[in-house]
Amino acid sequence: MSILPQKCNVTSIFSTGRPYSIDFYQRDFKWKREHIKKLLEDLFYRFNLDYNEELDNNEQTISRYDWYYLNTYVTNVYNGRTFIVDGQQRFTSLTLILIKLYHLTKSYPELSNLSDYISDRIAGKTPTGREYWMGHDNRKLALEDLYLNDNAKHNPASDISIRNMYQNYDTIGQELSEQLEDAHKLQAFSLWFLQQVMMVQIEISETKDVPMVFEVINDRGERLKPYEVLKGKLLGQIAKEEIDTYYPVWQEHVYDIQNISEDYVDDFFRTFFRSKYVETHAEYREFDGDYHKTIYEPKWNRAIKLKRNATEVKRFITNDFNYYADLYVRIMAESQKIDSAYRPYLYYNDINGQDRQVLLILSACTINDEKEKEKVELISRLFDKHFSLLQLTNSYDSNSFTESLIALSGELRNKSVDEIEATYHTQIIKDISEAKGIDIDNPYDWNFFKDAGRLTLGEKFIRYFFTRADHFIAAETGLATADFYNMARNTGPVYGFHIEHILANNDENRNLFNNDDELFRIERNRLGALLLLRGKDNEASRNEPFKNKVKTYAGSLLWNQTLHPDLYHNKKRFIEFNDRYKLGFKTYEVFDQEAINERQIILFQLMKLIWP
Repeated sequence: MSILPQKCNVTSIFSTGRPYSIDFYQRDFKWKREHIKKLLEDLFYRFNLDYNEELDNNEQTISRYDWYYLNTYVTNVYNGRTFIVDGQQRFTSLTLILIKLYHLTKSYPELSNLSDYISDRIAGKTPTGREYWMGHDNRKLALEDLYLNDNAKHNPASDISIRNMYQNYDTIGQELSEQLEDAHKLQAFSLWFLQQVMMVQIEISETKDVPMVFEVINDRGERLKPYEVLKGKLLGQIAKEEIDTYYPVWQEHVYDIQNISEDYVDDFFRTFFRSKYVETHAEYREFDGDYHKTIYEPKWNRAIKLKRNATEVKRFITNDFNYYADLYVRIMAESQKIDSAYRPYLYYNDINGQDRQVLLILSACTINDEKEKEKVELISRLFDKHFSLLQLTNSYDSNSFTESLIALSGELRNKSVDEIEATYHTQIIKDISEAKGIDIDNPYDWNFFKDAGRLTLGEKFIRYFFTRADHFIAAETGLATADFYNMARNTGPVYGFHIEHILANNDENRNLFNNDDELFRIERNRLGALLLLRGKDNEASRNEPFKNKVKTYAGSLLWNQTLHPDLYHNKKRFIEFNDRYKLGFKTYEVFDQEAINERQIILFQLMKLIWP
């Protein structure tokens, strides 16, 4: 291997006669505001030590200023193109600074020559015409936008590199405008920046050595995310002349996932490998950390086959990654919408923080699955039923639920719609049986449900349950109810909802239970004795007697309105709904233990209708 070091300043870096290409090993442009501010702080600290407003600005004066060292950068020349192996974060940031200096100097007629000179450091003459030195791929459009329009704003839908370029340009603009308040200081800083900001170029002459150099550099520098290392390990196996076929596929899907959240990229890969290869909880945990290393271990490589296997890497990118990354993005996007194209169950599971529905969906779907829509709808619906029945039958344990989902992932892998439904129902019965310590064949057992309430369920699930119940009643009767998210999750004072005890904690209500404090505590916390109220209504009615609380319920949610006589006088469709399902809704003069039990039974019937 031949390494050729060379000292360069900003002027020589951006006067190479050909634009730079960013090697696929490189991460996106990730520098954020704090990185830019730190760089500018260092630059101005060094510059201000020597700056003298009384001296003429010329090359000789500036040469006496101390220089600033911006570390090394690494390049590799291949087929007439100069690839940046390490350093594109700094190169891109330097270019953004140059663009701002161009705009600032352009505003002073006496600095027109300097402005033109800076312009050539942003884009210059090449054998194919004028090109941006850092205009690799779609970055050219962003650089041109900023070059032509100092106030350009980014498109929020653009990829992470472009977003960071625009955001960092705003930071650079603010800092430079504040620091360079007149033409003399602007001229001096610009000349110093071009001449005295130094880097050392290291050229790797052999392309085959680039992966090793890149890995060593990044092991010692800022830690790359696992998916960034995985990109290098996979694409590095593909011949350079073929890379343009596979790299765009990789970038397209990574950008799509990043547009939801950058953290989701590693989540996707972990979820994918788990969905297709993991069988046990212990194996599931092996992908918690550096999964990009795990997949190359002998045990896993025998199945995944991505180590030193360019043919399989190319197949993986064009088939597995291409399909499952797209499916992942669609699932995550549709999970945010109650009117999802896959029906609302993805949304319901997301509301409950149950993102592992994605594990089961990726497991069940085959590449370009013709039954994809049916599988997504079925699994998300059964997942919601699974989670909800475990909660309502007091069978839920987070560790046991995780074990169950991992087992299901293996059982559902590449299965048909009919097989998925049968397998999933078997797992639900198995989980409740194990939680109860008995063999059951029907999860809808009154004895499992009768005590459900605040003493057995968390507040979030109680709100979710009442939200589902209210929206079920609304769908069956055509009556209006509140927004799903506000009911289930919003706790704000205006649109948020809170759990309300129908029985206030006072002596009058305790008398209904013969002053048995423990019985009163248990009964008033059952689901049949609870409802949801908006924040202000909840505060207002907290300690009122039942006959006064009912007045508040009249203008509230449908479950609450069923306690008020008006709903039975002029809502024909509600009466028909009540009769059709034999639910037994009625009003009460006194809300006692019998009333609570009747309301609990109604909720038990609704549970069977909502999760049939």
